[in-house]
Amino acid sequence: MESHHPTRYDIASHFYVSHINGAVIPGTRLSKVLESMFHRRPLTALSLKYLQELNLTRLHQLASGQLTYEAFIEGLDPELVTRERAADAQRQALEKERRAEADRWAQEAERKRNAIKAARAAREADRIAEDAERKAKDEARLAQWIEQDKQNRVAAEAFHEARIHDPDYSPLTPHDIACHYHIDNHPSAVRSPFSNILWALYQGHVLSPAYINYLRVKGFTLLYKLATGQITYESYISSIHAAEATEKTRIAQLKARRLQRETVEAARIARERDPAYILRKKYGIVENSEQPLVLRLMNVLQHVEADNRIAERDFVWLNAEGKRYLTKELREAYHYREAEFCASEYIRTRAPWNVINASGHYRKCKQPESAQELIRQVPTKSLKHPKIHSAMLTTHGGVLRDLKQRKEGLQFGRKAHELQPKNFRPCTLLGALNIELGNFSEGHDWYAKAEKLGASKQSIDTELKSIFRRADKTLRETMRTSLLAIDPVRYRWVDDKSRV
Repeated sequence: MESHHPTRYDIASHFYVSHINGAVIPGTRLSKVLESMFHRRPLTALSLKYLQELNLTRLHQLASGQLTYEAFIEGLDPELVTRERAADAQRQALEKERRAEADRWAQEAERKRNAIKAARAAREADRIAEDAERKAKDEARLAQWIEQDKQNRVAAEAFHEARIHDPDYSPLTPHDIACHYHIDNHPSAVRSPFSNILWALYQGHVLSPAYINYLRVKGFTLLYKLATGQITYESYISSIHAAEATEKTRIAQLKARRLQRETVEAARIARERDPAYILRKKYGIVENSEQPLVLRLMNVLQHVEADNRIAERDFVWLNAEGKRYLTKELREAYHYREAEFCASEYIRTRAPWNVINASGHYRKCKQPESAQELIRQVPTKSLKHPKIHSAMLTTHGGVLRDLKQRKEGLQFGRKAHELQPKNFRPCTLLGALNIELGNFSEGHDWYAKAEKLGASKQSIDTELKSIFRRADKTLRETMRTSLLAIDPVRYRWVDDKSRV
C-alpha cells in the first residue's frame, strides 16, 4: 500500500473495515476518524465514543492505545481478515489492470498524436514544396513573359520602322492602329487613353503600369496578354480570328433558334385558328389524329357540335378503335344529348322508363339537378307497377346521392328494395350511401346482398374504388381499415395507389 497517497479504501482495508460502507465513502464521520488514526493523529473523546457506538470495540482499543496494531490484527476474526485481504488483493489486481489499460490508452493517444503531428508535418512539407514549385513556375513564367515582351516590342518596332521607310507610307490614324489590332469596332479605340495605348504598342514602347492596369480592368484580355508578353502578336491575331468565328457561329445559332421559334409559333397560331383543331380542343382531344381516323372523328365532333346524338355505330367505334378519342368532355356531351333525347321522348310518350334512362344519362354528364327536375314531373299514378316504381325510386336515390342528400337517398333506396327485394340495384345504392355516411358495416351488408342477387364483383369493386377516390382523408382511412378487415386479398388495392 502506498502510504503517501492512500485512498479511502486503502485506509479502510488497513483497519479491516472496508466492508462497512461509511468507511470508504469520503466525507463520512467514520472515514474521517479512520484517516486520523491512519496518520496517527490523536482522536477526540467524541470520536472515540463514536467508535464505541458503532460497536467497533477493538478499533476503539487500538485508537485509545490499549492495543498495538499487531495485537489488533491478531484479535480479529480470521474469516474477516481473510475476506478483507482477498478483497484488497482483488481490488489491487483490478487497480493494476486499470492502470495498465490507462497506460495503453495513453500510449495509443500518444501514438495518434505523433501520427497526427507526422501527417501535419508531411502536409506542411508538401505545401512548402508545392509553394516552392509554384513559385519557381511563376518565376519561370514571369521570366518567359518578360523575354517574350521584349521580343514583341522588338518585332513591333521593326514592323513600324519598315512601314515608315516604305515609299508609299502615309501617317497612320488612330483608326488605322485600331484596325491593326482588329479592334476598330470598339468606340474607345480612337479616343484617349485607349488610342494612346494602342499607338505605344504599335511602336514597341514599354507600357506604363497605369496603361497595363487599364487593359486589365476594362476587359481587353487579349491586348493585356500581348502587352505583358503572355502571347505573341501572331497568337493575338489567331485568338481574335477564333473569337470572331465563335461569335459568328453564336449569332448564326441565335438566328437559327429564333427562326425555329418563329416557325413553331406560326405553326401554333395556324393550328389554333384551324376550325378542326378548335373543335378537337373543345372536346379535350389534343393529340394529332392518324389520317385514316381524322375524317370519321371530325364527322362525330361536328355532329355533336350541332347538338345531334352520336350514332350507335360511331359510339361503338369510340369505345373500341377510337377509344383514345373518347375523352371526358366528349363522353359527357354524348350523355347530355342522350339525356335530352330521353327527356323529349318522355314528353312525347309519357313513359316513365324514358325518365329513368334520362336520369342515368344526366348523372353521367354531372347534371343531377336536371335529372331531379325531370323526375318530379312524373305523376305517382304512372308508377303503379312495382318494378317501374322501384326503378324510379332507385334512380331518384342515386340523384340525391349525387346532390349530397344521402339520408334522403337512403329512404328512397329502402322503399325501392321493399318493392323489389330480389333486385340488386337498390342494394348497391344502399351500400354506397351507407359507406359514404360512414356506416361501413351496414354498407358492406348491402353490397354482399347485392352480390347474392346478381351484381358482379367487378361492378361493386369499381363502385368502391370510386367512393374511395372521392372520400376525404378521414373517411378514406376508415374505409381502408374496414375493407382490409373484411377481405385483405380482394381489397388490397386500397394500399396500391396505382390501382385505385
